[in-house]
Amino acid sequence: MIAQVGGFLGRKSDGEPGAKTIWRGLGQVFAAAETLRALREGLG
Repeated sequence: MIAQVGGFLGRKSDGEPGAKTIWRGLGQVFAAAETLRALREGLG
């Protein structure tokens, strides 16, 4: 799932996602988590 967020399409002939794709995905997940944390702190 993280690879998909990083841009991995998952087509049959694509093979496995690389480190760069996973790194991009983790960056997106981290940004989303930080946004949720900020929103929760603002509402609490």
